[in-house]
Amino acid sequence: MKLVFKILFTVFIALSVASCIDELGVDTQEGRRILVVEGAITTLPGPHRILLSKSDKYGDVFDGFIRKETKATVWIRNDEGDQVFLTEGEQGTYYTPASFSAAAGKKYTLHIILANGERYISLPEEVVPSPAIDSLSFLFKELPTLDQFNPNTGIEVYVRWNDPKDTDNFYLWEAEGVYVVNTKPHLFEGRDANYVPVPMPKDCCDRCYVYDFSLNTVLRVFKDNLTDGNNNAQLAAFIPDDGKRFMEKYLVVVRQYSLNKTAYQFYDLLKNQLSIQGNIFDPPPATIRGNMINLDNPDAEVIGYFRASDVQIDTLYITRAEVEAPKPILQINDDCRVLENSTTTKPPFWK
Repeated sequence: MKLVFKILFTVFIALSVASCIDELGVDTQEGRRILVVEGAITTLPGPHRILLSKSDKYGDVFDGFIRKETKATVWIRNDEGDQVFLTEGEQGTYYTPASFSAAAGKKYTLHIILANGERYISLPEEVVPSPAIDSLSFLFKELPTLDQFNPNTGIEVYVRWNDPKDTDNFYLWEAEGVYVVNTKPHLFEGRDANYVPVPMPKDCCDRCYVYDFSLNTVLRVFKDNLTDGNNNAQLAAFIPDDGKRFMEKYLVVVRQYSLNKTAYQFYDLLKNQLSIQGNIFDPPPATIRGNMINLDNPDAEVIGYFRASDVQIDTLYITRAEVEAPKPILQINDDCRVLENSTTTKPPFWK
């Protein structure tokens, strides 16, 4: 039953929201136009997506402008010769068929021909099997803050798994959530011609389910060189308490991705660069090269990484009663549907 629940959630999320990943911003020098490739395929059901864009420079006003690469020919080929072509949806976003999924143990190569004829190819990406998640657990966390009257609190979610022995394993975690909000649309106030607040009660709606795609603000990667073969626990997500998320109950879904060594090195370096704070303890800047190659000019820079991963999923409900020191419930005097990614429709997997 739990497996069916996980599959239902995964498929529902894929159909409800095309993307929850912020696109890479590229700061280029000397007006260079660099192809940016983002996306991954996994062992989960499709569609999977690949984003293509180029950084442009149009004088001082549009310095660093990002242009979507449309009308490209994009396909994926595995080491057995099977291939699948992607279809463009939104501008610069290309999707595999819904029936496509990667298979553990196989290698996949991304092929791209841009509308101007430029050709790109990725290095073969092997899908390394990922061990199953044993369990999820959580801890209340209070973070340092200068405002003693408004503590920065939330829930840390930990994933536990049994690492395979005598093999080098690399991991990446992402998380998403769903929670219930209760609002008071009958107390909504508008503004009259003089911008004076006046009661304007709304008839709907006071209860919504909100899909939370804001948890992946930190790259969470791990290698098992010091814990090979052990039962491991690792922080997989932090859920901030903002007075809305824990009104009733929060469902967190953790996805554990396998990485090969090359992919881990890319994401680990990217994580280090993103952690730069501008002080003497920062790591030195480094050129982050992905696994994409320009076939017409192999020395040309290409930004991004085409990843292929096995995925394991687990879920955990956290009720308000289980939160050690929940923040006061935020009163929202409005239709709950004004909240981003909210719906009055109860998700089919909710319990």
